[in-house]
Amino acid sequence: MASGFCSPRSAIEPASWREPSLHPVYLKLLLAMLQSRGVGIDALPADATPDNAMLCAGDRHIAFAPIHHLVQCAIAATGSPWLGLELGASAHAYSHGAVGYAAVASGSVRQALETVCRFAAIRTSVVRFELHNNPRGTRLHIVESFDLGNARIFMLEACMVIVERLLQALSVHGCDRLHYALPWPQPSWAGLYPRYLAGQATFGAPGLCIHLPDDLLDQPCVSADPDAYRSAQRECERKLLEGQPGRDLASAVRLCLLACNGEYPSAALMAKRLNLSPRSLFRHLRHAGISFHALLDEVRCEQAQWQLQHRDDPVERIAERLGYRDTSNFSRTFRRWTGLTPSAWREQARLQR
Repeated sequence: MASGFCSPRSAIEPASWREPSLHPVYLKLLLAMLQSRGVGIDALPADATPDNAMLCAGDRHIAFAPIHHLVQCAIAATGSPWLGLELGASAHAYSHGAVGYAAVASGSVRQALETVCRFAAIRTSVVRFELHNNPRGTRLHIVESFDLGNARIFMLEACMVIVERLLQALSVHGCDRLHYALPWPQPSWAGLYPRYLAGQATFGAPGLCIHLPDDLLDQPCVSADPDAYRSAQRECERKLLEGQPGRDLASAVRLCLLACNGEYPSAALMAKRLNLSPRSLFRHLRHAGISFHALLDEVRCEQAQWQLQHRDDPVERIAERLGYRDTSNFSRTFRRWTGLTPSAWREQARLQR
């Protein structure tokens, strides 16, 4: 077993996000891939064979340690160290559950990647995704949360193919201009990369990073569906909260606010709903680096933008629906959020459809 792993009490981790874990669908994809190559479960070593608890885990995460061992046995059984590329290619967008549904329904490619970054923890704690903007362009970093040991290249190759396949599903063109900076020496199977990746790869980088052209990010998703996106986003919020009981109070507050329709609760009422005192609510949010007012602002901004873009109601009606009695106050606040008046933002958003 690779260094850096804690021996889990169980292979199933229903609510643990401290140890490396991932959704069982990826285990099933790996087993299906092995089966297609003629390697059944019975051909694997006994200590690498998944038990019924792992195969029937539902949405409960599986600790990564036994999967790490299975990966090594799978590579040995097939003689294919590039299995991570194949696994990534076998995972279509809907393999990723609510995260995949939200990404596919996003309005733009950028929003889809931001959604993945926010909610990837629903599917795995082995890596996290971070989108960084700088003057030289936008980069998606795939950051290892733990020491992945000998399964490192397998996992990261799978992740980058998953990302590119998602981008190919969302956009009409542009994936051939992706650039992958990979944190390992050029492997013997590098000649296979063009089968799985349209973008170019270089090796020996400090970490796994995908360079993304801004015009690709600004493309509307071919499968954009505002109502489906909002539904999937709320499901992601629910799952994120469910998976991190007591550890993500900000998500709990945000989920409650998203369920409101202009009748937003005060901080005191929110604390009561969450079985906290107002002082405890403020303290926990402060430790998370955010405030109740900032969360309320974020939700109102998101809902205002959605209604301006997808409904024909007058600005005054939208302001009222969001809890603003004074339309001019809503307009000033919206300008602070976006730099534009509600009417100007709506016109710009519709021109970009």
